[in-house]
Amino acid sequence: MDGLEIRLQGEAKGWLDATCTYYGLGWIDRAQGRKAIKRLMLLITAHHLGHADAELAKTSALARDPNCKAIWPESLH
Repeated sequence: MDGLEIRLQGEAKGWLDATCTYYGLGWIDRAQGRKAIKRLMLLITAHHLGHADAELAKTSALARDPNCKAIWPESLH
């Protein structure tokens, strides 16, 4: 993995974690959180990591912040 790919993975994970945190703190509402997560997951899947790593990112985010499940989109389509 080259440096850019590693940096993009870290950036995507950081945005996922931040979105979950901001929702939990009430800084963003449910619709904003869902939209942000959907965009991030599509970005991860399409441009950075692929489906398997997107699922790993989801598992990791929800393990870190189980309340984030409330804003996790059912589908990315």
